[in-house]
Amino acid sequence: SGDDVTLADIHKGMTVAEQVAGCRRAKDAGMKLSVTAILGLAGTARSLEHGRATGEALSAIDPDYIGILTLMLVPGTAMHHKVAVGEVVLPDQIGMLRELREIVAHTNVSDCLFRSNHASNYLPVGGRLPGEKPTMLATLDKVLQAPDAVKLRPETWRAL
Repeated sequence: SGDDVTLADIHKGMTVAEQVAGCRRAKDAGMKLSVTAILGLAGTARSLEHGRATGEALSAIDPDYIGILTLMLVPGTAMHHKVAVGEVVLPDQIGMLRELREIVAHTNVSDCLFRSNHASNYLPVGGRLPGEKPTMLATLDKVLQAPDAVKLRPETWRAL
């Protein structure tokens, strides 16, 4: 996550600035860097803020690869409990895609392979940034404007 509020809520144990600094050190040392972010961590309350902030953090990191997953609840975890008691309300499929669009829209990197094609994702989206960013945004916009016209991955197909 690129959002300090979300990082604190999930007890990540570090700030956005600390994550960015660590990743930049790895890049500066010549390492290829892969970064993963998770849609839905901020719930519906901060979904779009989480997306924007994550895109901005990814931009500051400028990784070689970005992988986006969609939150899947595991029984017995703190997040599962928060959702079960109504403390956190997760975005629906379209809400997750709105958050993904925010991430893509706010990610400005030099040369990066971007993928959100994991089994946890409702819609596979990917390409090389920055060149394919307009295509990825157009794909997401098409789905967001007419969600019933696109077949999203069914919940039963999402698996860990």
